Amino acid sequence: MKKIMMAAIFATVLCISFAFSQPKRSDAIWARTVPAGSITVDGVMNEPAWAGAESLYVQYGKSAGLPGSGYTAETGTVFDSTRAWIKFLVMGDSLYLAITVKDSSIGGGVFGAADAIIFNIRDKSDSTKRPSPSGEFLYGWINESWMDPGSVTAVGGKPTIGPVGKYTPTDFFTATTVKGTTNTDATPDTSYTVEMKINIKKLGYKMKDPNGDIIMFNAAFRDVDWFFPVQDWVTFSRTWLQGPWANVSNKNFLRIHVRPDVTTSSGALPKILPDYVIPNGKLMAAPVIDGKLDESVWGKIPGIDLRFGDNKIRTSYAGVGPFASGQYQPDVNGGKATIFDSSKANVKMFFKGNILYVGVDVQDQAVQFTDVYDRWDGLMITMNGLGKDYMNQTDHDQIPIKLTVTVGKNGADSLRDYYPKLRDSLKGAQVVLKLKPGTTVDTTGIDEDAGYQIEQAIDLTKMGYPSGLGDGILYLGLTLFDGDSYIPSSLSYGTRTWWFREHDGFAAAAFVYMDSSLVLTSVGNTERTSMPTEFAILGNYPNPFNPSTTIKYVSPASGNVSLSVYDMLGRSIASVNLGEIGAGQNSYRFNASQLSSGVYFYQLRLRNGSTGKEFATPVSKMIFVK
Repeated sequence: MKKIMMAAIFATVLCISFAFSQPKRSDAIWARTVPAGSITVDGVMNEPAWAGAESLYVQYGKSAGLPGSGYTAETGTVFDSTRAWIKFLVMGDSLYLAITVKDSSIGGGVFGAADAIIFNIRDKSDSTKRPSPSGEFLYGWINESWMDPGSVTAVGGKPTIGPVGKYTPTDFFTATTVKGTTNTDATPDTSYTVEMKINIKKLGYKMKDPNGDIIMFNAAFRDVDWFFPVQDWVTFSRTWLQGPWANVSNKNFLRIHVRPDVTTSSGALPKILPDYVIPNGKLMAAPVIDGKLDESVWGKIPGIDLRFGDNKIRTSYAGVGPFASGQYQPDVNGGKATIFDSSKANVKMFFKGNILYVGVDVQDQAVQFTDVYDRWDGLMITMNGLGKDYMNQTDHDQIPIKLTVTVGKNGADSLRDYYPKLRDSLKGAQVVLKLKPGTTVDTTGIDEDAGYQIEQAIDLTKMGYPSGLGDGILYLGLTLFDGDSYIPSSLSYGTRTWWFREHDGFAAAAFVYMDSSLVLTSVGNTERTSMPTEFAILGNYPNPFNPSTTIKYVSPASGNVSLSVYDMLGRSIASVNLGEIGAGQNSYRFNASQLSSGVYFYQLRLRNGSTGKEFATPVSKMIFVK
């Protein structure tokens, strides 16, 4: 039993784990677990469990402070703005939602003119489909033939559910109470309350896994006012949390964290860590932006790998990265050819002052130039700007900006999307693409190339970030373009491979933190600017590795440290005493030459000799590839 528990605990560990001060994640929330029988789905939130649930509030006309949330008036002037509270709990294999909507005119009509809740839970049950596709749910006073039958438009009519696909009535169950009378405006209503049970085990989520899971969710509230009977000044509006649609994942999604030991009585919630942490380069010399990643600073950052067809790389991403990230091969010349050369990119980032530095190393045996989107060679960064200049005036949400660099004619950089404005008009960027030695640019793969490098310096204050970078939060996506052309043309192809977010019209951005206390130094990889308060692993580099990797960690006290390494089944396969260490940052080089290729998990333990106090780090993951 102990081994089974260990294996479950190690199943999905974040690749980067920091136990220091981190910003509260605005795109994530916990759904606490409650015992069986705690909730009765009757539309009345009178169960004590709901008092201990985490909740979110959305309001028409007010920013939710989330990168994909917004609102819009579809017609008319909104007099009675949507105000809704959503609570989240877990019981058994099901997610339970309690939703209270303040509304003074409740009722139904066609899809666009009805009070309704539409939401999207990504379906990750099929491991061959990545990114995970949408799981569509509709509920409300929608009078359409494709909804469940009911008298939704009659006075006092009840809401109904839409097509549920793989769900049975016991899998997706709802109940609603209304304060007032629906489908009439003779007497204004005040609110309606919905309780929902959704068995999301059918969508591939493991609610009972001791290591927990992360539910990918967005919801929208449709609101029709003063429609009963029809008035000339009827208004329709939408207000959404992280995404406006149920069948399209085009904005973002909320990360709902679940774990059996996080209950309504377990006390303080565990921290939800960033998807990626960018170190501070304040002690390093700024690199010369010449397209050559030859400065020492670039060798101190492990970076992010992207490669078409490499599932091992994708599954190594943190959080929901394995399910939000993906790849695509479009038709080229009428079909999809066999991919002979799957290019690989490693993207490294650090910041210094207000500048974000990005270095990209691409291995590519056929470097080519083309203006055709599906056949570019290059990299796109999708990043959210801040402030009114980067706010959608219709949807009232943040506009993701695409900063794209592709291989241009004669091997020069070709800037696309927002990059020309950022560099030339706003004077906010330096960008250079440089071909590697022995690489030439041609229109067909007549020779074998080595690839190219891209070096970038982005002034974030030119994208609305305050001087000093404020809370240090970025919402990012990375996309690698690889187009290879051959003779005959039927052998040509193009691919796109992305980390978290493919482009500005697709979910979901990675939550990235620029950590001012994680400082790059000329001696080691990183050091903290203050004494750590917790025993924590800073990660291992390189990762994947062969055969050795350096594990960096920090300790609040001196003591004896031991390293334990486990396989995927939770079996201990190595135990090493590292000896006495001092407080602060330390490192150990682990050699795995006696092991087989695969994924391994590791944990450090510390015993302070003077106090007898013991510490243990969270479990981290490393990948050994021979």
